[in-house]
Amino acid sequence: MKKFLKIVAIVAVVLIAVALVVPLALKSKVGDIVKKEAGELLTAEVDFRSLDLSLLRHFPNASLDLKGLTLVGVDRFEGDTIVAAQRISVVVNLMSLFGDSGFEVTKVILSSPAVHAHKLADGAVNWDVMKPSDEAAEETPAEESSEPSSFRMSVRDFRISDAAIRYEDDSTNMRFSTAPLSLRLRGNMSADRTDLDLRLTAKGMRFVSARRELLSDAEAELVAVIDADLANNRFTFSRNTLRLNAISVGLDGWVELDGDAVAMDLKAGCDKVQFKDVLSLIPAFYTREFKNLTAGGELSMELWARGEMRGPALPAFELKTEVRNGSFQYSSLPKAVTGITIDARAANPGGTADATTVDVPTFALTMAGNALRGSFSAATPMSDLRFKAAAAGKVDLGAVKEVYPLGDSIALAGVVTADMQASGRMSDIERERYEAIAASGRLTVEGVTAALAGLPEVKVRRAAMSVSPAALTLSELGVTVGRSDIEASGTLSNYIGYLLRDQTLRGRLDVRSSLLDLNELLGDASEASADTGAAAAPAGTAGGGNDA
Repeated sequence: MKKFLKIVAIVAVVLIAVALVVPLALKSKVGDIVKKEAGELLTAEVDFRSLDLSLLRHFPNASLDLKGLTLVGVDRFEGDTIVAAQRISVVVNLMSLFGDSGFEVTKVILSSPAVHAHKLADGAVNWDVMKPSDEAAEETPAEESSEPSSFRMSVRDFRISDAAIRYEDDSTNMRFSTAPLSLRLRGNMSADRTDLDLRLTAKGMRFVSARRELLSDAEAELVAVIDADLANNRFTFSRNTLRLNAISVGLDGWVELDGDAVAMDLKAGCDKVQFKDVLSLIPAFYTREFKNLTAGGELSMELWARGEMRGPALPAFELKTEVRNGSFQYSSLPKAVTGITIDARAANPGGTADATTVDVPTFALTMAGNALRGSFSAATPMSDLRFKAAAAGKVDLGAVKEVYPLGDSIALAGVVTADMQASGRMSDIERERYEAIAASGRLTVEGVTAALAGLPEVKVRRAAMSVSPAALTLSELGVTVGRSDIEASGTLSNYIGYLLRDQTLRGRLDVRSSLLDLNELLGDASEASADTGAAAAPAGTAGGGNDA
């Protein structure tokens, strides 16, 4: 018996020694192999600080730890870190390494990864880092390439912690970022059918489109249990919730992948969301003053998509949103915005994106007793945009500070009144067929004062403008900027093309002034000239040697 125990002890010691020595002996060699293979596959530069192998840390599983991983772009993206990760850990069932049924990866952990995706204005992307396939591989006989592979990899637990994601698109001026992001996905991904348990949390979300900030410091959470039929690539959603700030949306239905097509029957919606939760999504409201905001009213939303998405073809879908009796007021301010009503619908019967229609028949609110209303509709957005829009109401700028905290650096006063309508097709705008466009209305501004810290005060005594399809006619404009005064009248043509298509704005303005103080208007840029003692000169004079 003692001899037997002695043999067992010797074997155990040998196994432990092997488990300790083998990873140390192989670590350097495996690291060199990984870098060599990555260099042959990728155009980007791959590096890492250390690679550790262990047969004991998760025994009876083997583990691999990769620390300080970086993937850096080259050529046009030289110096651009595409991916960086503090640590990547992979745990593998040790016994699966000796079979032919595939590797069983029990756990994959990505700690503090950072991803930066960048698309240039010409369409080049920094994540296109794969080298072209070898011609020899492309010429592999069909009978060889069609043989099924005996390699399979099963992942049961996938985690990402404290990730930072950043996306920049220079072609559309779109920006998105979030940090930190955490994800956990569990399920037997080698089985024909399994339940996938997904938990995703993203904080500090920011979204900018066309240089407009649409989302700031937002938080999202997805909790989903997905019935995954992996053999048929069909995924059924149930008991799933997506939360954006305080707005929760339920998701039901299924998605099926078939080659380059995606078939679906999905439905999402939320009922009776508090209007304050809606305001939390708007960066102008979601500030340090948000906790002092009280709001009333509710929002409801319903979305469904049904059909197949293949190439440019879209499934049928409809999105409807309604806000009823919305209002908000800051506790530190005397007045409220009330009567907020919104009806919006976007739909497509299925087919091309050009069949999409957008309709906002009602947008209305009352601000400190002044009513505003508007409407908008659009169709055929891809081939020839057809639009119709209207806006009418009165805004007392002096009342803005009574409903919204502007801060001490901004002062507003005056009244703006508008009643304008426009409708037509984009093709008529591009061909300057203004007779086919309906546009009419009038805009007046009276007694407007705007003062910003560090800038001269701007006063608009009165401005009146009428709208026609061909031009904006400025019948009257009187402005004072600090000591300078300006009066103007005239017309601006092709304004619709300028606003919608970034075309050239043309026109003629008659401008008159009795005094232009350029030192005051140009601010810091003219301080050096002001030091020479030059005085501001009336328009039409030599200016007394003023270098401004």
